[in-house]
Amino acid sequence: MNTMTSKNKETQRGLDKLTADMRPQDAAFMRRQFGRRSFLKGAAGAGAGLAAAGMLGASAFAAPGSLINAMMERAQTPMPLPDGAAPAEEQIWRITSDPAFAKSLDFYETVYNRAGGADLNSEGLVRMNRNFEIIPATAESWSGSEDGKTWTFKLVKNLTWSDGNPVTAADFVKTFQYAADPDHAWDFAWFWSGNIVNFQEAFEGKVPVEEIGVKQGADEYELIFTTVEPAPYLPAKLIYSMPLSKAALEKSGPFYNSKAETAVSSGPFILEEWIPDQQVTLKRNEKYTGTMNVPIQKVVAKLAAASTAFTMYEAGEIDQMEGMAPAELKLVNDDPDMKKELYQGVGDFACYYFFFDTTIEPWNDIKVRQAFSHIVDRDAMKQQIWDTQANPAPSFLAQGFPASNVDALKDIQKFDPDLAKQLLEEAGYPDGKGFPAVTITQRGGAAPLEVATIQAYASMIKQHLNIDAEVQSLDRQAFYADMKKIPLGFVSYGMDYFDASNMLGVWLSGGRHAWSNKDYDAKVNEATTFLGDEAERTAMFQEAEKILVSDVPAAFTFFITPNQLVKSYVAGPALEPDKNGIAAIHWPGYATMSTVPEEIWIADSAPKDRS
Repeated sequence: MNTMTSKNKETQRGLDKLTADMRPQDAAFMRRQFGRRSFLKGAAGAGAGLAAAGMLGASAFAAPGSLINAMMERAQTPMPLPDGAAPAEEQIWRITSDPAFAKSLDFYETVYNRAGGADLNSEGLVRMNRNFEIIPATAESWSGSEDGKTWTFKLVKNLTWSDGNPVTAADFVKTFQYAADPDHAWDFAWFWSGNIVNFQEAFEGKVPVEEIGVKQGADEYELIFTTVEPAPYLPAKLIYSMPLSKAALEKSGPFYNSKAETAVSSGPFILEEWIPDQQVTLKRNEKYTGTMNVPIQKVVAKLAAASTAFTMYEAGEIDQMEGMAPAELKLVNDDPDMKKELYQGVGDFACYYFFFDTTIEPWNDIKVRQAFSHIVDRDAMKQQIWDTQANPAPSFLAQGFPASNVDALKDIQKFDPDLAKQLLEEAGYPDGKGFPAVTITQRGGAAPLEVATIQAYASMIKQHLNIDAEVQSLDRQAFYADMKKIPLGFVSYGMDYFDASNMLGVWLSGGRHAWSNKDYDAKVNEATTFLGDEAERTAMFQEAEKILVSDVPAAFTFFITPNQLVKSYVAGPALEPDKNGIAAIHWPGYATMSTVPEEIWIADSAPKDRS
């Protein structure tokens, strides 16, 4: 009997047994992992796709311990490269990173100022696959209490940091306490405020950080979260749970991963070199014991302004980019070879919008806000600016995102300049007379697509309302710090986790914007904590979004559908269509929050000198 055939049959029988009690989608994912020809030689992250377990209510998910052990053994063994892959020394992933925002490689140091190559130094409790399903990472199982307020995560054992320390619940507890520390002043603290027990109170200095609802459980491999309200979405939200090393943070202090000599990693990569304003280089973490099998051996983030990315791509200096200017996209479409390297995805379902400070005049008048929403000619912008990079956004939740209701809401802020003029006159500003000076504030380092959209809107304000509008740029950090005080600004928000509570939660009173609406708050809060029928929960969110769009705290403008350029020699399942037929490198990209790192590699057709 052929030995390989025998082994294959044995593997198949084992796989049949393993998947017998799984949901069809989970079993299919497992079979794909074992069925990939290039990974069968001993490298597929077999258990990485055990289940899609994001919205579990108060249920539980567990990966078989034997399978977790098998995953560990595979991860600790150097991965045979896929068929047709370039040699290991040529497995280099090259990207760009704007030096203005390159401050850290760790999410829990800073969210808005991470360098390219960030979020590869550790792995969170869960991650997301390209079907937007939540799957295990450092957690092998989790369960929720009946009231949805207590969530227990069992960590995979034998995970280690590169300094030899084990990855335990203490690392996660320390990380969340650090995030809640007012002295740290973390720029993403709002994400957990009002969600994790005492997180907001600790951040405001009212209670010690030790009192937040993140604790070690029965042993060092059990982690318990307690939430203020029922949180059926918590497993999905914990896609942002990449821990810092407790030992390294206490020994070397903040930003320890910004220096090679103090860098400590439990992820597949570790900092090799950071040359300010030039380049960040991460090398393979030879002491990695996690569950991902990553073909790429080195990540190089070249520090350069976003406006130079296309030129660098054309010159062969980077392997992937997105955020092309309209003129650059035209060049791509006119070049048959480059057009073959063009991919289009949905990114993080981000909505870009013009927002108003509804607490000050004239923006506290709903008729003024309505007028400014009815002059957004989205169809013209689509044709003249966005092309395939964005779709018109008459509402906030993009098509394909949970609870999206675009068709039902599309007329509320429709383009109607005559109605806009009428509303402005009713507000006391006939033909724009007497209206105060208008300045549109944009974020520093705004992408070309944003800049073009803002300039077009300024022109529309003049054309349809007879009001002059200037555009100013504000340093990114200052922009986010003072966003509530910006009278008229342009910003975006994309999902942080795949649930309507995330996107709609941004507009809750006391959040990132000055707008406040009690009815909206009540609807969103009720739906967010609802543990019953999912269709009923969706309907609640849709009612809330209707309030949002109708009260016009913003003129919603476009949904990003980012075009990506990916070199023809880049290969792997990450570029294959997902279950919705979308072929692109999916959000959150090349990071341990995603399965992308184990689903992409450099083919042997790549140029030999790709430094």
